[in-house]
Amino acid sequence: MLDLIHLRVDAGGHGRQMAALVLALAERRGHKLSDLSLDLGLDPVGAMAAQGWMSASWDAMAQRMGDTLNHLTSKGFAGRAFLSDGRVYHEAGASEAQELAAVVATGLGYLRGLEATGHSLDAARRSLSFLLVADADEFLTVAKLRALRRLWARVEQACGLEPRPIRLHAETAWRMTTRRDPWVNMLRTTIAAFSAGIGGADAITVLPFTAAL
Repeated sequence: MLDLIHLRVDAGGHGRQMAALVLALAERRGHKLSDLSLDLGLDPVGAMAAQGWMSASWDAMAQRMGDTLNHLTSKGFAGRAFLSDGRVYHEAGASEAQELAAVVATGLGYLRGLEATGHSLDAARRSLSFLLVADADEFLTVAKLRALRRLWARVEQACGLEPRPIRLHAETAWRMTTRRDPWVNMLRTTIAAFSAGIGGADAITVLPFTAAL
């Protein structure tokens, strides 16, 4: 029941195809896209970081993003199309500061790319959401999530925009899970989920405690 839930699509390199299927489903069911709370999770920079290559030049990718946002807007879509995702950096060993730097830089890159294709900065920022990793270090996780909101507010101010709340997702850390004695993972994800909530996440995903198996 898409009109009763918030939905974030997480399809990696197949994000555009999966997003198109979700929108087609919503239209077939007669939903107005403007009434739905959707995050399509499109993250070409994150896909590049995970795979080590891009399917096209950055200019071509930015143009594709701009065209995608034009298409979605014409259909009445009012959710978030693009995601600045910290998971790939955290899983590669990034510290809290490095993850924040990567997420802010990615979001800024999307702002610049969308502006270059004719979108206003206000429309560009409204199309973004963010995802940070929550791990078993309670205080650093709380501080990291709160820091992102302050950092992005500074980006908005530097762009001449009045800061507004961001959509912030959190997911429990893959790199803290263990295959041996997996029951410990339940304790770790409990602390991580609690920390993400205290840190102000709008939505929290908890990986299964057997995920490493």
